[in-house]
Amino acid sequence: MRMKRITYKLFLITSFILLAFACLIYLTLYFFLPTFYEQYKTDQLQKGIVEMIDESKDLPIQNALPLFDEYAQKNNAMIYLHNEEGIIIYASFLSVIQGNASPNGMYDITVPLRNSSDLPNSFDVTMPIHFQDANLTLVVSATYQPINEASQVLALFLPYISIIVVIIGIGSAYLYSRFITRPLIYINKAAQKMANLDFSERIEVRANDEMGELSNSLNDLSRNLQQSMLDLQDANQKLKSEMEKEREVEKKRRDFFAIVAHELKTPLTIMKGHLEGMMYNIGPYKDRDTYLQKNFQTVQDMEQLVREIIGISKLEQHTFKLQLEEVNLAELIDTITKDLGFFASQKDIDLIKKIDSQLSVHTDRFLLEKACKNIIHNAIMYSPNDEKIYIEVKQNSLLHQINFRVINTGVKINEEDIQHIFKPFYRIEKSRNRNTGGSGLGLFIVKQISEALFITYSINNTEQGVEFLVILPLSIK
Repeated sequence: MRMKRITYKLFLITSFILLAFACLIYLTLYFFLPTFYEQYKTDQLQKGIVEMIDESKDLPIQNALPLFDEYAQKNNAMIYLHNEEGIIIYASFLSVIQGNASPNGMYDITVPLRNSSDLPNSFDVTMPIHFQDANLTLVVSATYQPINEASQVLALFLPYISIIVVIIGIGSAYLYSRFITRPLIYINKAAQKMANLDFSERIEVRANDEMGELSNSLNDLSRNLQQSMLDLQDANQKLKSEMEKEREVEKKRRDFFAIVAHELKTPLTIMKGHLEGMMYNIGPYKDRDTYLQKNFQTVQDMEQLVREIIGISKLEQHTFKLQLEEVNLAELIDTITKDLGFFASQKDIDLIKKIDSQLSVHTDRFLLEKACKNIIHNAIMYSPNDEKIYIEVKQNSLLHQINFRVINTGVKINEEDIQHIFKPFYRIEKSRNRNTGGSGLGLFIVKQISEALFITYSINNTEQGVEFLVILPLSIK
């Protein structure tokens, strides 16, 4: 299995440290252990000698001999006592000494004194010692040979120790490096996914140390970054949508003003022709009273068109504010039908109303009256003579809304025209004769007002004729 570079680095560094410490410990034992042991052994021997001398001052020679035996056995030392003539009185290294014993039981032989250079690595001390019954010379001799042999054994055992140290060191370094770097490698893979904006994986490191805190921090970073990305995407989407709407509105505005220019250009051209004809007394234009009346009517139509355009412009302004009040729908419809009664009577059209007198909505009265008036007027203008127009207003209690329905009989609208009927200056009557229709802005104004008052509207063909349905909310918040 391929390990990452950090695992290699940690493995090599740990192996080097372990092997270096092993070598340092071995060299310390090999070079400093003999010296340390020699110093320790010397201190122990000297301390024991001082204690024997102190305790022997109050004892006779015979009673003090057990002290010398114990010291010799404990320190693996050779002890003997001799007098001024060099005759050994006591020797710990002789179990049987050839010769005559003195009357007090001591050995009475002469042994040449050993020089300190006779044994290598030895401890030799010669000191006077006083007893109750004699003053003698104490000779102590000990060797350091065993520790030197231990150093030699360490040197011989070096290959075996090296193999064991290398195996344990490398094995421990490998396990340690794997243990330490496994969560790091795992966290690194997850961090790389986060760097590639892949937030599907969560880091699961169950630990109470810095590694656990790092994983938790990265998880928090992932969640926050993911949420920020989603918020940014939503914001970008909204901005894109708003920009598209703005472009669409701008396009509609340009188209609208292009149509307005065309609508104004036609009557102006007509008026210009009439006026030129009257100025030069050409043909029928000599009858100035007739053509002045026609021009006056054209000016009135243009004035009405300009007022409607101004009203549409006000609705599209951001500074426009609704004037909300409680509006009784029965009173509102009565007012509208009275104003339009003249147009209905000219075509012998019956206006049949079915309205609950208690229904009211909280809305802008002026705009609602304008929209309803345009709908009813439009139904009158496009209905044949001797037809009926049904005006119905009823409440839908379950949905907390009011349905306003206008049905004009004896007429149908092509499906193609229904799709475009709410566009500005669109007219079903293609000749665009002012005597057979309006300016083409009536239903467009209804659309603009409905959007401002949060009204849902639709127009459909029914068995009776054409139905215009408006759904009014009881209140605008």
